Amino acid sequence: MPRERSIFVLYLHPLKRIDWYLIRSFITPFVGTFFIALFVLILQVLWVYIDDIIGKGSSLLFILEMVFYLSMSLVPLALPIAVLISSVMVLGNLAERYELSSMKSAGVSLGRVMRPLFFLVLGISVFSFVCSNWFIPIANLKGKTRLYDVRKQKPSLNLEAGTFNTDFDQYVIYVGGKSEDARTIYDVMVYPEDNSRLFQVITAREGRLYSSSDQRYLIMELNDGFQYQETDQQAGGSGGRPFVRTTFGRWEKKFDLGQFDLDRTDESSFKTNASVMTIAQIHEARDSVLRMREQRDLAFQQQVKPYLPPPGEQDTVQGNRPVRSILSGKTTETGTQDITGTVTTYEPVAVQMLSQEEQPEHPEQLIQLFPAKDHGLLVNRARTMARSVQGEIASTQRMNEELNKSLAKYNIEVHLKYSLAAICLIFLLVGGPMGAIVRKGGFGYPMLIAIIFFIFFMIMNMLFKNLAMKLVISPFLGAWLPNMILLPLGLFLTLRAMKDAKIVDTDLVVQPVLNVFRKWFARTKAKPA
Repeated sequence: MPRERSIFVLYLHPLKRIDWYLIRSFITPFVGTFFIALFVLILQVLWVYIDDIIGKGSSLLFILEMVFYLSMSLVPLALPIAVLISSVMVLGNLAERYELSSMKSAGVSLGRVMRPLFFLVLGISVFSFVCSNWFIPIANLKGKTRLYDVRKQKPSLNLEAGTFNTDFDQYVIYVGGKSEDARTIYDVMVYPEDNSRLFQVITAREGRLYSSSDQRYLIMELNDGFQYQETDQQAGGSGGRPFVRTTFGRWEKKFDLGQFDLDRTDESSFKTNASVMTIAQIHEARDSVLRMREQRDLAFQQQVKPYLPPPGEQDTVQGNRPVRSILSGKTTETGTQDITGTVTTYEPVAVQMLSQEEQPEHPEQLIQLFPAKDHGLLVNRARTMARSVQGEIASTQRMNEELNKSLAKYNIEVHLKYSLAAICLIFLLVGGPMGAIVRKGGFGYPMLIAIIFFIFFMIMNMLFKNLAMKLVISPFLGAWLPNMILLPLGLFLTLRAMKDAKIVDTDLVVQPVLNVFRKWFARTKAKPA
C-alpha cells in the first residue's frame, strides 16, 4: 500500500460507517437550517431599521454590502439554533424509523451514537468562537458604519404636488401642480428660513425645474412672480413692521444636490465599541479604563485631603494644625490655602496649637475654642466645605459608575464570545435526547422544539446581559447563566434518553393519587348501608 493511502486510512480508521452515516445525516439539515435561521435573524434586524434604510436613494450594492456585514455578526446566533434543529431532526428520524432501537439492541448506546455528532458540533463551536473573535469585529465595524451613514442620510428628493417639501436646507418649497414631464411646475411657493424670523415668501404661477449638466444642482426658474418680505421695525416707529412686495420677471435658484449624497463616516470613530474588538483589544481597552479609574480615585483623594485627611495623617494634620488660621485666610502649616478669605485677623500670640490631649472629646465642642462672635461664620464655612466634599464625592461616584459600566461592557463581550460557542454543545445535549424521546423527525416537531428552547435562551441572554450592564450581577454570570441553566436540562434529557424513559415519569405522581382514591372507594363500599 502506498504511504499516502496508509496515512489516509490511519486518519479515517476510528470513523465507522455509522459515524459517517450520522455525520451525513446531520450536515444536510444543519446547512439548510443555518441559512434559514440566518435569514430570519437578518429580517429581524432589517425590520428594526427599515424606516431608516428605505427611501434614502442608496444603491442596491451599498444595501447588499451592509446586509452582508450585518449577517456576519449574526452567525454566532444562527449556529446554535441550527445545531438544535438538526440534532432533534437526526435523532428523531432515527427513533421514528426504529433505527435507534436497532442500534441499541445491537449494543450501540445513545452516547456512542451521539459521539460523532459531539465532535462535529465541537468543531462548529470552535468555528463560532473564531468568527466571534476575528471575523465578526471587522464585520460589526463596517456594518455599523454603513448603517450609521444610511440612517443619517437625507431621503431622496421628491417634490410631490400639493405638499410642502423640507428636504433642502433653509428652504421650504410648495408645488401646486406638475406637468407630465415633471419639468414645468405650477403655483409655486418658496419659503426661505430666515434667522431673523421675519416673514418672507416667493410665489409664482409657473416655473421650470431641471438638473444641471453635471447633475450636481437642481435649478428652479420662476417666471412673473412676487416676493413678499417683512423688514425690521424702523427706529422710532409706532410698533408695526414695514411690508415689502416686489415683482420679478425671472427668478432662479440653484439647490445643491450634494447634500443628498451618502457621506462615508470614518470607521475609527466606532473602534471604541466593544463589539468591534477582539479579545486582545478588549483587554487593552479594559486596562485603559482601569487606569482612568485609578487616576480618578487619586485625584479625588488629593481634592478632599485638605478637608478629610487620611487616617495615617490624622495626628499630624489635625493635631498640629493652627486652629485659628482657618479664620485668618492665611497659608497653614500643611501648605493648603484657606479658600474662604480673610475675615478676622488675630495676633500671633492668639494663634495656638492644639495637642492631642487638648483636643475636645466631641467635635461640637471645637467651636468653643473660638470667640462667640465668630461661631456663625464658622458654621457657615463648615457647611460650605461639607457641600464641596459632598459634591466631589457625588461627582466621583458618577464617574466611577460610568467607568464600571464600561468595564462591564468589555467583560461581558469577552465572556459572550465563549458562551455563544459553548451553547452549541449544550443545544446538542438538549436536541439529541429530545428527538430520541419524542421519536419525531422532519421539520415540523423539531422546529417547534427548537423555537421554544431558543426563545427561552434568548430571553435569558438578554435579561442577564442587561442586568450585567446595569451592574446588578457580574459580567461572568450575565454571559454564562443561560448556559448554566440549560446544561443541567441537557444532561437530564440525555440520561432519560439513555434509559429509554419519558421526560417526566407521571407514574410517580399519578399512582400515589390513584392508590389513595382506590382505598377510599374500597372503604366506602365496605361500610354497611
